Amino acid sequence: MKKIRAAISADTFLETTGVINQIRAPFAPRPLIDALANAGMISVILPYTEEASGTDYIDMFDVLVIPGGPNMAPRFYGEEPRWDIGVTYDKRDIFELSLIRAACRAGKPVLGICRGLQVINVAMGGSLYQNLQSEREGTFIQHAQKTPGDVPTHSVSIEENSVLGRIFGRQAFVNSRHREGVKKLGNGLKITARSPDGVVEGIESNGSEQIVAVQWHPENLWREHEEMKRFFTDFADRAERK
Repeated sequence: MKKIRAAISADTFLETTGVINQIRAPFAPRPLIDALANAGMISVILPYTEEASGTDYIDMFDVLVIPGGPNMAPRFYGEEPRWDIGVTYDKRDIFELSLIRAACRAGKPVLGICRGLQVINVAMGGSLYQNLQSEREGTFIQHAQKTPGDVPTHSVSIEENSVLGRIFGRQAFVNSRHREGVKKLGNGLKITARSPDGVVEGIESNGSEQIVAVQWHPENLWREHEEMKRFFTDFADRAERK
């Protein structure tokens, strides 16, 4: 049986390094590759290139995964950068926006994780809080947790009639490593999960199951938490039904 090809948009190594082949090197998170493999999928890692757009890659994969990473540059949703925004890298932003739009036009399932949720929202015409802590009134949850990243720290409430509701039920306990968050929701999307302070934690396609995205990192939790493993197997099941 042919395995599902899951394209992962590559992150970029932005740290200062004396190793020449690590400068701006593309990479994908090993826990994510392992989680997809456990669900029966093989990973195809796509680094950005200024000579190609998402359309050029569309025949190489069956499903698209947009993983975590640095903050998105606010110019892509019509804002100037605030003084307290985190690291941004607009070359990755441009590439991922192109990939998401190409995958949506082709009808291919799209999965977003943390930053991935944010980029999907912007690709669909939405906007972001650049820093939840200072910009969004009423935010009190520690969304950038001090606890190790593979430990869940806060709860989220989930809409019953949703893909996330099918996977997790009405509530999940999640990890949290983000500064930005959804401000204006993108076109054709619906909110399906929120944290106790109202921050958007999950979004999905309105009227289909093509797009599912979460603000937490299930790839760091799936080995010890069965419901996080189901997050990836459900993704594989949706791909099989396409």
